[in-house]
Amino acid sequence: MKKIYFIILYFFPKAAMTQIPATGSWIAIQSPVNLSKKWQWHNDAGYRTLGVSLSAYQFLFRTGVRYNFNTKWSVATGTAFFYTRSSYQKFNREFGGEFRIWQEFNAQHPVSKTISLQNRLRSEQRWFSATDNRAEYFGFRFRYRVAATKNLTEKWAIQLANEYMRQAVDDKFSFNQNRLLGTVLYKINTSTLLQGGYMWLKWPSSSQHIMTFTFQKVISLHGIKREN
Repeated sequence: MKKIYFIILYFFPKAAMTQIPATGSWIAIQSPVNLSKKWQWHNDAGYRTLGVSLSAYQFLFRTGVRYNFNTKWSVATGTAFFYTRSSYQKFNREFGGEFRIWQEFNAQHPVSKTISLQNRLRSEQRWFSATDNRAEYFGFRFRYRVAATKNLTEKWAIQLANEYMRQAVDDKFSFNQNRLLGTVLYKINTSTLLQGGYMWLKWPSSSQHIMTFTFQKVISLHGIKREN
């Protein structure tokens, strides 16, 4: 019995440290800046919670430049900074840093007058700093996202999307995660958009139910008038 008790005490804290909460919320702000008809400065920031609480699990900021070949095709590249809690325990106050360089190819095609299809391929080079429970390491991740958007009215739309990710770490190229997302979009005006939805996030050994909220404000600096 003493051996069994010792095993429980030894392994339970480690299991608790790696157990992913079943739920969470992702809140994002996007503020792309149109520098010209072709060039855009990409900006987005996010706050992700630990379960149903308001406790932070992750902070992020991503920036970069986008070049639009036309209304359908674009490419982008940039950097990102992530700060993630080193375990899923609320009492843990340590956050580990991550620096990213990312590249993206995006294709947006109308299927009909009210339906459009998006294909996005993104690659990421990820440098993770050391924390109390892990050494620093590097990961190379590939992401493919496909999304269909249906315009219901001039103001309202719905979107269904799926994003699949694989990552190479230590010469192993394996499944990282999959995101299945349903979203309702409300266009306040031509430059301001609200989004809210549900995401089923699948990890290699578990899954999460995520509520998502996004506010987007497009800023134009090249003479095109926008509604306020």
